[in-house]
Amino acid sequence: MGIPIIDWFEDPIKSSVNSVFSGINAHFQSLDVIKQYRLYHFEMLKQQVSGIKILGMQNPMDLKNLYYPANVSTDIRRRIYTPEWATLDGSISTDYENAANEHIGGARYSTKAHRGMNRNRQIDNAKTREPGDDYIDKNNRVIILGGPGAGKTTFLKFIALAYSDRDIFKRTNLKKTTLPIYIHLPSLAREPDSVIDFISSPLVSRTDVYAHQFYKRLMEKGLCTVLMDSLDEVPTEAKQALIQKVKSFAALFPKARIVITCRTADYDQIFEDFSEVELARLSKEAVESIVRAWFGKTHERAEKLISLLENDEAVASLTETPLLLSLLCIQFKNDLALPKRKTELYRRCIDALLRDWDTTRGFRRDTAYSQLSDDRKEKIFEALAGSACKEYIDYEFHETFILSAISSEIARFSMDPNDAKGILTEIESHHGIVEKCSAETYEFSHATMQEYFAAKYFVAKRKELEVLKKHYDDEGWHNVILFMASMMDDSSSILNFLAERSSTEKFQNYPAFGRRLAHLLLLYRCMAMGVNLSPDLRSNMCSHLVHSQINMIQQINKDGVLPYAVRRPNGVRQALFTYRKSRESIDRILKPYRSLMNEIVLSPIKEYSEKVVEAIRSISMESGDSSELYKNLGLATCLLVPVSAAKPEFFFERMMNYSDRLLQRRTDSIRGVLVESITAHRAMFPRLFDDERTVRV
Repeated sequence: MGIPIIDWFEDPIKSSVNSVFSGINAHFQSLDVIKQYRLYHFEMLKQQVSGIKILGMQNPMDLKNLYYPANVSTDIRRRIYTPEWATLDGSISTDYENAANEHIGGARYSTKAHRGMNRNRQIDNAKTREPGDDYIDKNNRVIILGGPGAGKTTFLKFIALAYSDRDIFKRTNLKKTTLPIYIHLPSLAREPDSVIDFISSPLVSRTDVYAHQFYKRLMEKGLCTVLMDSLDEVPTEAKQALIQKVKSFAALFPKARIVITCRTADYDQIFEDFSEVELARLSKEAVESIVRAWFGKTHERAEKLISLLENDEAVASLTETPLLLSLLCIQFKNDLALPKRKTELYRRCIDALLRDWDTTRGFRRDTAYSQLSDDRKEKIFEALAGSACKEYIDYEFHETFILSAISSEIARFSMDPNDAKGILTEIESHHGIVEKCSAETYEFSHATMQEYFAAKYFVAKRKELEVLKKHYDDEGWHNVILFMASMMDDSSSILNFLAERSSTEKFQNYPAFGRRLAHLLLLYRCMAMGVNLSPDLRSNMCSHLVHSQINMIQQINKDGVLPYAVRRPNGVRQALFTYRKSRESIDRILKPYRSLMNEIVLSPIKEYSEKVVEAIRSISMESGDSSELYKNLGLATCLLVPVSAAKPEFFFERMMNYSDRLLQRRTDSIRGVLVESITAHRAMFPRLFDDERTVRV
């Protein structure tokens, strides 16, 4: 640790020491007393704030290594009426308002384009966003709001740590140095003491009664930042007394900086003289910073997880809050992979928000509805998500729509439908799965959580095949389809349908082929979700995936194009060689095929990799005809390169063999793409090889 903050302004403290300890014995007027107070204060503070332990962690992590540029938004989304968003964010035009007016009273802002617009709103408007530490430095009284797991406690602890350590302080936007004091408000609520007595009591116990004057004097001079955490966790019966206690403290020490955290849904403008800001969702840069901090010296693991997140939008959507990002890191650190069954990952995240998060903090929120168990709350989420799926998926709901959905569902539990409003308030306040996004609209905190609950709704209603047949061509529905396939006891009906729609046996035209490849990609993604299938059907589906690609590549060859796949550290690229002019429409299948190859890299399936090996062994490289050899080489790379990580020895052996064959024909351009793949593979698996040509067995 660096030099504590008190050391930085020892001279002013030294010069005022007599006034601080007026009337006290000269023995206590010495600077040694101040140093002793300082030493003990920072010892106790570091015990409070230096470590952080989140769900599933065996040991706490050092908070100073988890620094990320936390931002705050000066506009609290849940208090802004919908039309105002057009003013705050210029990218939302009057069409947005028109869409809103057309759907007043119901769910709205849907389809794939609307999903993206809603997603952008969740990330917070850059015009109203600024660094959180900078905002605290410029404001004396601040309320920090945020949803469950948004990082409120982590942020507050980091600010305390920054004021305690010169090196950390330099990494922040803080400019004015003060003495940090961290208070867990539920602990304060349990004590009869005033705030100043609560603050000074531990130091008084360790030193002497004059420690009280040490804090009081610094408060009066404005040399303290008092960080008050977790207002939302104060029991209902104690909250009013606690609020009054804090208000009295603020009035007694007007120069002291006070920062309070609270869940957004639990705060109702209680402190009139405080500025209010909301923690912004994590930026891409912040996510990467946290992931790298999580894995420390194991850089390869961190970069692999970052790569997975970049290529999996559904999972990446969970990284916008530190809690759920930490869960992903824990999962990846333990297993070196994310669960193939995405439903397991979402189940864990939902449990964290619904049950575990408060429990692990030794806290259980009060409920006014004893009949409303956590399982029944999940049923409400399922009903809401399912009701929002019509021709398209709605991601934002007017209050009247959500109250109607809740009323209908709780009536099944023999609860009064008129309790819907109170239940909605409680659900929003306690869990953060559904939250307000403006004064009159709500949304799921993560779009993919809504898709997860919608899938559960359709599976429970046995409507999986009906939904699939209606929406398999709409990419906006693919996450729901993937979740349904993963949840079913037997997914054969979904996979057989997709296999039929993705057949490439008969060529029509390239746009039609492109659509079939998109269906093939959806089929592979379903398989990669860890669906429940008989061994025979699983084998058949993997064979179908391989042979569909072979048929497609052979058709491309007929039009004078030789596609080659090239391995890169972060995926696969295509290299195309032509020997005559091809149809322009051929590009309609190249993009979906790239997507399929990269999906295979990111989500390997053991049985599929085995089928690829079988197919590669059946491809002849003995032809004396150069054009035939080049076609077969291209086909082999397109199948083999995406499974190179699953079959590293086989890949290297074959690619070296192909490269040697091309040496004899002086085909440098094609051989160059093979060498590029071999070089990338050697960099990813250096321990497999003794030298450039020998596989270590």
